[in-house]
Amino acid sequence: MAHRIQMKLGVVPDAERAPDSPDTALHVEPRVGAQTRTKGHLFLLVTSRVPGQRAREATALIADSIRSEYYYDESAGIRVCLVKSIQVANKRLSHARERGALGNGAGPIGVALAVVRDNELYVCTVGPAEAYLSRGARLSTLPDPHRDRGLPSPDIEPDVWRGEINVGDQLMLVSPNVVASLGAESLKDALVTLHPQSASEQLTARFRAAGGTGSDGVMIIEAAEIAVSRAGLVPVPVRPAEPLAGMPDRSPIPLADTVAGGFAAAQSGARWARGTVGRALYRLLIRVRDALTDRRWSDLQSACNELSDVLFYLEDA
Repeated sequence: MAHRIQMKLGVVPDAERAPDSPDTALHVEPRVGAQTRTKGHLFLLVTSRVPGQRAREATALIADSIRSEYYYDESAGIRVCLVKSIQVANKRLSHARERGALGNGAGPIGVALAVVRDNELYVCTVGPAEAYLSRGARLSTLPDPHRDRGLPSPDIEPDVWRGEINVGDQLMLVSPNVVASLGAESLKDALVTLHPQSASEQLTARFRAAGGTGSDGVMIIEAAEIAVSRAGLVPVPVRPAEPLAGMPDRSPIPLADTVAGGFAAAQSGARWARGTVGRALYRLLIRVRDALTDRRWSDLQSACNELSDVLFYLEDA
């Protein structure tokens, strides 16, 4: 029996997060089958070390820019499109700060993203954002030599890791503020023992209980399998009953059938009458011929021919 991968998502809604949290979490599941086959599902977490509304506006700008650019760009594969989308978001953030729309108080902004297409997994981290992969109760992370250098940056070249995702694998996109407060072992325990949604809620609650403030972004995805069922019976179409089957056709217009029947009866009666009159005249002419001489019969025959033409005209009418 064939199997396919389904991703389970765990993320804390914005309404249940800390008011001073600047992080933005985003998940895109394409509705078009062609986009799903070419671009896959996008999981994105944008973080900032500085709490506040300005920082949240900056992270929302980065998340929206990466999402739109990634799914709009069809010029290359997933790896190249991810790099280009992050670079475009970096330029937009720089321009927004130059105009003074966001200010300079957001600090370096981190990006952690993942793309899942069938069994393919693409992961990328930039700046203060981390990604952990749990496979077989073993926790791995992506090394980033430029962890302190986030967006905006004058020259940025993100590294995109590509691998396979199997059934049971779990990936966590998390803020380094949460990792520093709880530790890697707490993350591992939550991934192994809990459902992704329960794990994300528990980690957020433990972060607040430990006195953590500011960046608290956590996004967890888990690969589960779906068995493709096979139909044993062929469905039979259901047809509605036909109560008028076998009955003569009727017009939907009231009295139309009655009027049409009257006209047909009148035409049939006229044809019968004309045929009867013609036969009676023919018999009469035979008797008259037997009683007349040849000369008189020739004159009468001419008259009868004229009468026959008249009767033929009446028959056609």
